[in-house]
Amino acid sequence: MAHKAEILAPCGSFETLEAALRSGCDAVYLGGEKFSARQNAANFTDEQLKEAVRLCHLRGVKVYQAINTVVFDEQLEECKKAVKFAAEIGVDGLITQDLTLVKICRECCPDLEYHASTQMTIHSESGVKMAKNLGFSRAVLSRELPEHTIKDLTALGIETEVFVHGALCMSVSGQCYMSALIGSRSANRGLCAQACRLPAQGDKITKGQERYALSLKDMSYVDKLQRLEKDGVSSLKIEGRMKRPEYVAAAVNCCKNSLENKPYDLKALEAVFSRGGFTDGYYNGRLGREMFGTRQKEDVSATAKILPELHELYRRCEKRTKAFFTIKLQESSPAELSLRDSEGNTVTVYGDIPQKALKKACDSDYVKKQLSKLGDTIYEFGGLEAAIGKDLAYPASALNDLRRQAVEKLDQKRIDFFTHTADFTDKSLADFSALPKAYERKKIRIMLSKLSQLEGVDLD
Repeated sequence: MAHKAEILAPCGSFETLEAALRSGCDAVYLGGEKFSARQNAANFTDEQLKEAVRLCHLRGVKVYQAINTVVFDEQLEECKKAVKFAAEIGVDGLITQDLTLVKICRECCPDLEYHASTQMTIHSESGVKMAKNLGFSRAVLSRELPEHTIKDLTALGIETEVFVHGALCMSVSGQCYMSALIGSRSANRGLCAQACRLPAQGDKITKGQERYALSLKDMSYVDKLQRLEKDGVSSLKIEGRMKRPEYVAAAVNCCKNSLENKPYDLKALEAVFSRGGFTDGYYNGRLGREMFGTRQKEDVSATAKILPELHELYRRCEKRTKAFFTIKLQESSPAELSLRDSEGNTVTVYGDIPQKALKKACDSDYVKKQLSKLGDTIYEFGGLEAAIGKDLAYPASALNDLRRQAVEKLDQKRIDFFTHTADFTDKSLADFSALPKAYERKKIRIMLSKLSQLEGVDLD
């Protein structure tokens, strides 16, 4: 079977999750309420995480949880609880940069996969080999790599995940400390203030003539996905856990169509969010001023216009599998309906005994009409095998009820089929004993463009 790369969608909220699933993604990544590098996203409570796993696994979609901030000593036990919960509900993999979490996984739940986060700045052969030796099943490569380097690193015997659309950091992935330095908001703790998006300071700044010396355009490799798949990349990652559902739906739709060699609307994707267009500078090794851009008024106006159109991309449920029906309607026996999906999962339900027809007897066309009404479900009608006795009647309402029962049972069977929990053995983390939290004096930081703004302020 030919190698197939997954389309990995960002989910910062439950609404975004639904948009990603309905648009046809193969996997999602999301964060819980703690230890997520996007602390300002809505994120997911434990109950929402559990429901997210259920909805994804119903569709055969994988769930990767980002526990990817730096963990303080006093948070170790809490972090261990988060890993335990992820293992118990069937999360398919954890994304992390903190080697303490690696120790927790190796010691407590070795069957749970963990991926090396982009915060680990993996961009070389030694970095990939280090990740492999530490037990990571996948390395999320730095965004700042050309095609030939991506290809070479992918050949080193570990899955690779490559960002293909979304924001670029002015610094090397995982190595920016600007936000922490000027505002005490650490990117490695999930609180990046995106200072690089602000105008650069000078002696005088005239409104409308600000210089944005550090703001890069968003990257987009949508037209290069087939090449990346051919190079062996396992996961094509869309950035944007802080973005709206329409953005995620548009990005997933473009990526899906690109991989399937179908037309895609890159202009719509640019309209929903861009900073004066996109760049592929790192991929092609063309680094220069054309990579820089800021969010302009016309970009904001384009977003407002395109949102209703993009909402249509996820108004209906994406069909994920075929539904094959087998029905037996025989005299003096309860009705029997079996339903099978493309993966071979099968369920059977039973109904009332068919009655003798007073007028028109039911036939396979009549039964097919009712059973094929699969509406806003993940199932596409795949066919019907019918064994129907002579001169029998069966109400449409009863057939509809059998279909609903069968779909509900198959839903659960699919969830069970795609959910793989990992056993968790609780072990002491005595080697990482918590230290008392240091006293931190609160500071106020302000940004000024001219001295006169301090007039009337008591600085004592």
